[in-house]
This record gives sequence, structure tokens and C-alpha cells, in this order.
Amino acid sequence: MNQIPKRVADALLKYPPFSMLRQADVESLAQTARIRAYAKDDFIWRQGDAPGEYVDFLAKGRVEYLWKKNQSEELVSVRDVGDVLGLTTFIDAISYQVSAHVVEESLVYALEWKQLKGLFDECDAARNYVRRHLFWATRVGHSASLPAQMNASVESNILEAHLVGARKIDLRPIERLLSCSLYTSLKEAATLISARRVSSILVVNEQRHPLGIVTSSLLIKRIIVEGIDEALPVSTIMASPVYTIGRDESATAAILLMLRQRIGQICITEDGSPRSPVLDVATHKDLLTQSGHHPAGLLREIRLARASSRFHELADDIEQVCNSYLTAGASSIFMGQICAEFYDTMVERFIEIIEHVMIAENDTLPDVRWSWIAVGSDGRREQLLRTDIDNAMVFASSGNDDTDERIRARLLKFNERVIQCLVDAGFSRCQGGIMASNPAWCKTELEWMEELRTLNRFTKGQDLLRGFTLMDMRHVAGDSALSAQLRAAMFHHATNEPTLLPAMAGYAVESRPPLNFLGKFIVEKKGMQEGRFDIKARGIKPICDIARVLALKCGVQSCYSTGKRLDELGRLKPEWAEVCRYASDSYEFLMRMRTLNGFKQDDSGRYIEPGSLTKLERTQLSNVFDVQRMLQNTLRIEFGLELNT
Repeated sequence: MNQIPKRVADALLKYPPFSMLRQADVESLAQTARIRAYAKDDFIWRQGDAPGEYVDFLAKGRVEYLWKKNQSEELVSVRDVGDVLGLTTFIDAISYQVSAHVVEESLVYALEWKQLKGLFDECDAARNYVRRHLFWATRVGHSASLPAQMNASVESNILEAHLVGARKIDLRPIERLLSCSLYTSLKEAATLISARRVSSILVVNEQRHPLGIVTSSLLIKRIIVEGIDEALPVSTIMASPVYTIGRDESATAAILLMLRQRIGQICITEDGSPRSPVLDVATHKDLLTQSGHHPAGLLREIRLARASSRFHELADDIEQVCNSYLTAGASSIFMGQICAEFYDTMVERFIEIIEHVMIAENDTLPDVRWSWIAVGSDGRREQLLRTDIDNAMVFASSGNDDTDERIRARLLKFNERVIQCLVDAGFSRCQGGIMASNPAWCKTELEWMEELRTLNRFTKGQDLLRGFTLMDMRHVAGDSALSAQLRAAMFHHATNEPTLLPAMAGYAVESRPPLNFLGKFIVEKKGMQEGRFDIKARGIKPICDIARVLALKCGVQSCYSTGKRLDELGRLKPEWAEVCRYASDSYEFLMRMRTLNGFKQDDSGRYIEPGSLTKLERTQLSNVFDVQRMLQNTLRIEFGLELNT
């Protein structure tokens, strides 16, 4: 191979999307490449120019994209080594939407577009990268889709993640197994099934080898519907042969076999064959609750757990499931909903255990209605990592202040025990004191209502932050009517208080997108996190705050998570549909990045080292901050605030 094309191919293969292509294809592409050099302040093309036959790969230097609009010019993006320039133009067959200004001496490899497009069309990963790489184009009034990963790939990876966490089948006592001989009558089999309240009976021989299965639905069909003689032996209608699996197989493997064979029960035998003694019979439901890291299995384990060490192990398992599924491509917003179910169940179990302990101590909870409420990220169903816990409590007023104080004192002690259980499971106490064990967050419904009626004071400082927190409240345990009443009142008073939403809107747009004019991330300047990027404060929080304000403005009460709020806002307001869709995708990306970073660093994942990001991740983050600016401008327009240009 000629040295120049080889040098071109070697450079291309270092960067996506070329690194996703076959080496032979890239080498073939390099054979037709042209090399071009540009001096500082040259323009590779100008806005409105028509594209040629070659697309440029930046091998050396730096290029700025300048967008001319209304007699002014705006820097919209910076491209450096490894970027493909002008892809939007070639993908959509349009004129250049920006001018490409050379700010450092640059060397580009001009690649034949027709050949390159053919390679992209044949490679899903490269094509998906290209479409995401185009996302910056939304900033200059152009549309760019954000396709999800290929479904087959995601499903395959999730299945693999699930299989990794699979456990062996948990055999139940043999006495539980209901069986009969070949000669047992249909009437007798039906009587046994009814008496034991099970769905089937296993037919075995003298050696306890499985021969067939008779289900209750089969008995009803054959005896009642078809009218066969109930004195006939079960051998006349039993389903045979029986599908079997060994005692050392995983519950997940058993489920897959049942799905493949379309059967409702499976036999577990000594050696996995029908020629050995049967040990148990399991249904889909039985196996799901045993299948290790399957959500149904974890929920079952949480409901059975008692020791604090066991809850800590289960919380570790929940995070492992979350990590596996996110790595496999599952939505972080979806995984937030799954984790919320886990942690809600854990809180319910803690409450149940503590109530039993109190009875043993000759103590009980006050005889009042109460509701345990999740707030903050947990209230939004977005707590994937065991960071700090934000919760509150509302309880029914007795109508007497002194009595209410005595009830509060008893509930605070109870709540502290629940909080301690959460801490023992690996969560952290909220440094801001947003916990049900704090009197400020444990109030009667009358006290909460009075606070909500004075929402006009929630317009600055800590009061405004408290208002933000309350607006994400969600019922977890106890009397749901109390929390529902509180949530409805929150929306009513927030939307009828003229100063609150504008104040919240002003706060939500204070944080500017954290990119400087060179396209570099703005990082922490001092402290332990110096040089790191705060993805929560600078990325996640601004989008979350804007979605909350717009949801309040539009009366979106049924949605808790930021992603769901954005989806519903896009549906209610067609003029917001595009920006809400982009914002939802961006929020998904930020949540995923923070969570996976937390698993990697074994912390909250909040601070990210920019140098640790791949080129694709840096590009995607830059795109996300463009969307953040777009979303902020949507809010500014809605509330008549000055636009951010």
C-alpha cells in the first residue's frame, strides 16, 4: 500500500466513525483521498455554498463554525482533530448552513462522499454515530434526529446482562409437590388440586419419574365443557411428555426454555431428564421471583429480608442490575422508575419491620393517618445511585396543637428509625436536612396546606429551593390520600401565585451552558473537585428545573420524572415538541453519563474529569448544552425574559 494512503487510513482509524468500519474498507477509502492544507483565517466553505463530491476529515488544526443571522455572526461550534466537517450538508443534500473558518493552520483529508456513504449504510454503529454527531445542527434552525440504538442490539445486551446475574433454581420442600399416579381418576385429581389450591398436579410413576401434567384449566375444559367421564384416569388427558431441567440450572435458563416451548410449567429433576426423580414443578411466576437479578426476584428478596446487612446486599444488587442494564443500553429514565420501585419497596419493608419491633417493645405508632413522601430526585423517580435521601411526612391533624406536637414527637422517633435503616443499607443522610426525621419536613396536612398557601415567599434563597423540592413530592407508603391532597394543593397554589413561577423561571435560566468560546468545558476552579466538570449542577439540574416550571405552568400533574414531563409538554404544546424531544434525549444522556461515572468512581458520579471522556462523549455533551440553551430560551420566551444568545 502506498505510504500516503496508508498514513491517511491510519489517521482515520483512530477516530469514530471510521474506527467502527472494517480496516480494509477504510484503507480502500483512503486510496481516493485528497490532501488539502489551509492557512489561518481561510474559509474551507462559506454559509450557503453548495457541497462538492468530497467531505473533509480534519487531520490537523482547528476550525470554527460561524452562523450568520440577521446581520450578526455567531460562533456555534468548534471542530478539532478527528472531526468530519460538513456532514449535515452531505447527509441531507443541502447547502452549507454555516461557514467553516480556519483558526489554526489545518490539514484535511478530502474523502469521496459516495463511497463513504456506502460504508455508513452498511454499518449500524457508524451510521448511528453520524446522526448523533449532527445534533449540533438543531442550533442553526435545522432538524436532526436522535435515533436510539438498534433494538436488536439493545435487547441482546440486556438479555446478556440479565443472564450474568442469574441464580440457580431455589428448590422448595418436596412435601409441597402435588402428584398422583397414572391411574388416579380425573375427579380425584380435581379434588386434590382444589384442596391444595394449586394450578396443576404432576403424574409420576413408582420411581417418582415425571410422566405428565394435568392442569386445572385442562380439567375444566375436558370434564365440564366437553363432558368426558370424570371416572377416567388422568392418563387419558395429561400433557405429555414433560419438559424437564436439572437442579443446577439457572432460573433464567428455565424461563427461556418455557418461552421457547410455550409451556406453563417445567419439572426440575435430579439429573435434568424425565428418567430421574422429580424434585419440584415451577411456573413462570415461580421462576421470575427466583431469577437472581431479575426485578421480580429482587422485589421478592426485599420483602423477605430482615437483617440490615441483607438490605445492604440487596441495595448492592440493585445497583449492579442498574449498571448492567445501563451498560446494555437500557434507558436511564426507565431504570430510574425501576430503582424507585425497589427503594419504595425497601422503605415499605423497613416500616413494616419497625412496626413489629415497636409492638415487641410494647409500643405502637400513633393512631393517625400518615403518608411517607419521597421528594427531590427520589420523588422524580431519578435516584439510580445510593446518594443522599430526600423524604418527608404528612400526618392528619387532631385539631389540637398540643396533641399534634405529641403525635409529631412519636412520629419523628419512628421516622428516625426508618432513616437509620436506609443509612444502614448504604444511603447517606441529606446534608440539607430534607428528611422525615426533621420537624421541618414532618407536618400535619393543615401545616403543609398553610405553607403552600404562602408560596409567594418561595421566591428567593433557601425558600425557593424548598419550593422546588416540594414540587417533586411523591407518595411512597401509608395513606396515599393525604399526599394526593397535598400534591393537588401544590399545583393549585403554584399556578395561582403570580410571583412564584416567574421567580422559578428566572432561577432556572441563571445557569448558562458551561462551554467557553473555544468549545471547552467550564470546570471547577478550586477545592477537591478542581479541574472536574459538575454534571449535576451544570447539566442535569438546569433541564430538570425548566421541565418542572413548564409542567407547573401547563398543569402537568400526572408526570413525576423530568423525561415524562418533557414528553407530555411536547404533546400538549406542538410548538415545543421538537425542543422537548431533544431535551428529553439530552436528559437521558446526562443521567446515563452521571450514573455510569458513579459506578466507575464508586461515588455520586457528580464530578467528571473531561479528559476521561471519549471524543464521541465530548461531542454529545457539547450538543446537550446547545439543547440546554434552546430550552432556556423557550422558558425565557414563555415568561418574557431576556433571550440568551
